[in-house]
Amino acid sequence: MEKAAAPSPRFAALGYRNFKLLWSGLIVSNMGTWMQNVANGWLVLQLTNSPLWLGLLGLSFALPMIILPPLAGAVVDRVNRIKLLYFTQSIQMLGAFVLAALTLFGGVQVWHILAVSFISAAMLAFDNPARQALVPDLVAQPDLLNALSLNSATYTGAALIGPALAGVMLAPFGAGALFFINGVSFLAVIFALAAMRDVRTHSGGFQHPLHQSFWNGLTYAWNNRLIMALLVLSAIGSLFGRSYQTLLPVFSRLWNVGPQGYGLLLASAGAGALVGAFGLASVKNVSRHGAVMLVNGLLFSLSLIGFALSPSFWLGMVLLFIVGVTSTLFATIIATFIQVMIPNEMRGRVMSYYTVTLIGLPSLGALGSGAVAEWLGGLNGAPRAVLIAAILLGIILIFVTPVFWRRNIQRG
Repeated sequence: MEKAAAPSPRFAALGYRNFKLLWSGLIVSNMGTWMQNVANGWLVLQLTNSPLWLGLLGLSFALPMIILPPLAGAVVDRVNRIKLLYFTQSIQMLGAFVLAALTLFGGVQVWHILAVSFISAAMLAFDNPARQALVPDLVAQPDLLNALSLNSATYTGAALIGPALAGVMLAPFGAGALFFINGVSFLAVIFALAAMRDVRTHSGGFQHPLHQSFWNGLTYAWNNRLIMALLVLSAIGSLFGRSYQTLLPVFSRLWNVGPQGYGLLLASAGAGALVGAFGLASVKNVSRHGAVMLVNGLLFSLSLIGFALSPSFWLGMVLLFIVGVTSTLFATIIATFIQVMIPNEMRGRVMSYYTVTLIGLPSLGALGSGAVAEWLGGLNGAPRAVLIAAILLGIILIFVTPVFWRRNIQRG
């Protein structure tokens, strides 16, 4: 592994050339992804006028992100991770360009959006654990929490800029332009991967048959009680906490703020997430990791409750900023607990299970939220659906507090 080149004490991971390349490329690519997310949600609502269809959009993303990552993790631990990332990034880029062409030429239908969402999620099921498993090979372990916080900032930072740009561009240029921009943005990661040097390409776990590697990963995670507890906690946060994002187009409709307002709501959560990620990365030593994790989880629940009850768009933006800060701190500490505990030869498989909880389950939760919203009155039921989920999140976190309160990452 390369040595850090005069690392900053606050952002030490950026002193590693390979990590900095990947980090920079992901910021650009994720910005395009957020722009496409805005276009997807807005276009589906325009075509259907139904929160249930927004839930089905979430389901199209959730299914591959729940089913495939455990298999993907076994693959990640067997193959050249950089070559795998070339493939997954290229297929996602192609999907964005196809959707752009269909939209720009006036032939787009709802099923097209759902199909591209499904294929992109299938690629992400391999892409995300590969990237997660690659990070510890790019930095030294003392800088791992810093690297994971900065890695989180690539998505959350893009969530600040991407939705805001999308909100401004959606009305004058249309969803097709946003899909095209997303396609181009994948080139940033592809170029970054090409520029990397001296990266460990696989963990050495390729000596076992694929099915045995798959079951070994499941057995390892199942038999480690702390890892299983952390995965369950991440799953709960995603199902009941992060599923609100799919319903944000409905909130923008209820508050009559249009696509610009929708983009600003997403950007507010993204700004908070960016503050949370960089704030955690800038702290050299964190004590009582378990307590910090749980406090932020509870604040995540409370701020989401406040958002669901908010009478105004501007108050909603402020509360979503707090949601972004607290949810990011909550998720990043969980990820760091897990990364520090697992050996490299198991990293792709275990992090694939984390991928299911972090990325797959929010979309599945979105289907539930969309169905509850439809049952409670269609568009007007969306705030109550978010409120119910946020209250359930807070109650569960209170019950698990004794398990994690005194846990510390350094002690395992």
